[in-house]
Amino acid sequence: MMSRTSDTPNKRVNRVRRQKRSQTTQTTPNPSSQLRSPLMTALIWVWLLIACIFIIFPVVYAFVGSVRSTADIQAGIQTLFFGDFVGSNYPRAWEQSQVGQQLVNSLIVTVCQTGGQFITSVLAAFALAFGRIPMPGKILGFFLIPMMIPSEVSVIGNYLTVSEMGLYDTVIAIFLPYVASSFTIFLFYQAFKQFPKEIYEATKLEGVSRIRFLFTFLLPLNRSVCMTALVTGAIAAWNGYMWPLLITQSPSVRTIQPGIKALADETAVDTGLVLAGLLIAALPTIILVIFGQKYLSRGLTEGAVK
Repeated sequence: MMSRTSDTPNKRVNRVRRQKRSQTTQTTPNPSSQLRSPLMTALIWVWLLIACIFIIFPVVYAFVGSVRSTADIQAGIQTLFFGDFVGSNYPRAWEQSQVGQQLVNSLIVTVCQTGGQFITSVLAAFALAFGRIPMPGKILGFFLIPMMIPSEVSVIGNYLTVSEMGLYDTVIAIFLPYVASSFTIFLFYQAFKQFPKEIYEATKLEGVSRIRFLFTFLLPLNRSVCMTALVTGAIAAWNGYMWPLLITQSPSVRTIQPGIKALADETAVDTGLVLAGLLIAALPTIILVIFGQKYLSRGLTEGAVK
């Protein structure tokens, strides 16, 4: 009798996993696709091709221009794509304006900010979804108020607070105001709210603590949402520009985005060098998007699937 009872939570967890897998793999036929004429299909493909060209061309331009001289870039498209190869732009961009140190600072900021958002959002969403908190919907609405306010409005308050703490011109000041995210809390809350409460009650009867339930049952079953929160948080932290520029002054403390802007100001006439620096700054986010794309599309829609 005891062994049967102890297996109950695991069986229910496996059942939920099978249901989630079937929901993500099951597809329904689209009636509108059967009614499309060949002309409409051709127009859709032409529109997608034009949109793809407009999106891809700046990336191709930056990649090709980063290994060309300024004269070849300014001469025209023909010399841009078929000019002489210049491989010294990347070492020069790395050595100039302390780009290497700024990359390290960006990595520290990204890890600390993304990790802080993940921990605070998971705990807040778990408390709202499974805790005995009255009116969790209204509390969630209070958490979502910062999403309705432009970020520029809170910059002055954050600046004064960080300066009074004596953290001006430090790496900590860059990520400290952003260790909590309203969007990430909302994302986890929507996923946790649809988790079967029977499994939670069964684990409580088996003596499983809340922390163990959170990290053993809840988060593994919402892996896509976790990856979505990590990828979006990392991209936002890495691409931060306005706040790091405002709260830092020393080039050795700034992150890569303000550093690349300073590099562009210093070497405005050397277009190839600037493009090489831009690609160095953009490479981590490109890798994140390529490998995290499936988690982004799945995690953002998983909260709406029942």
